[in-house]
Amino acid sequence: MFQSSSIVVKILIQKLMNVSKFIILFILILSSLIAISCDSASDKGVYDKTPKMRAASAEKGSVYGKGGIIVTGSSSIELKPDMATISLGVESYATTVSVARDNASISINEMLDVMEKVGIDDEDIQTTAFNIYPQYEYIEVREDGRVRGVQELVGFTVSNMLLVTVKNLDDIGEIIDKITDAGGNDVRFNSINFGIQDPVPYQSQLRKLAVEDGITKASQLAEYSGVKLGSITMINDYSSQASVAQDQAVFAERAMAIPSTSINPGSLNLSMQVDMIFEIEN
Repeated sequence: MFQSSSIVVKILIQKLMNVSKFIILFILILSSLIAISCDSASDKGVYDKTPKMRAASAEKGSVYGKGGIIVTGSSSIELKPDMATISLGVESYATTVSVARDNASISINEMLDVMEKVGIDDEDIQTTAFNIYPQYEYIEVREDGRVRGVQELVGFTVSNMLLVTVKNLDDIGEIIDKITDAGGNDVRFNSINFGIQDPVPYQSQLRKLAVEDGITKASQLAEYSGVKLGSITMINDYSSQASVAQDQAVFAERAMAIPSTSINPGSLNLSMQVDMIFEIEN
């Protein structure tokens, strides 16, 4: 009996020793983590920001908390469009695919012939969509004394859509009339947009104006805040984009008393933006 008690005591002592080792290991690991955390908190350099924050700071040109003046310079030039892009085509319906396709082909070829006569080059004509899709009608049929609805194939529609660039805006209304007349009842006119054929020559002027605007804004901010404006540390140049001026009456419906469709090209703006960062001098 005494021997059994001795064995039990040894087992208990062994288990207690194992638990103690685990507790000591846990305390050591916890102490290491606390030490690392304290070192990170006391570091006043790069590591006081997360990687995402450091990347954002670097992208904006600042050096981990160092101040500066950040502005966006803008510029725009109002221009008269010298080209129009027209989306139009034909849509033909028939009871068979072949007839619908042949009718659409005849109409689109008539339109292409007119485009050639009015001086539109082949390279300015692009097919954007060609579709053939079935047409169904919903009918009711009686079977075994019950009425149920079914779809019945009644024909096919063939559509052929084009994107056409017109560079002669002086006669744009007359050109549209001739093209749409050639398409007959199958013609479909989707939209007309105006633009500049070559915006590159204007980009140098836009860039100069945008930089001047940024410098003016930065100078005003420095003056108003009572600091001295330093040198430029970063310039981010965005590409120029053209936007068409809003005109709700760009395309007017044809009237019997008007010899040709009235088209108002309006005006558009080429614009540019540059982000600029300036130092603040001591």
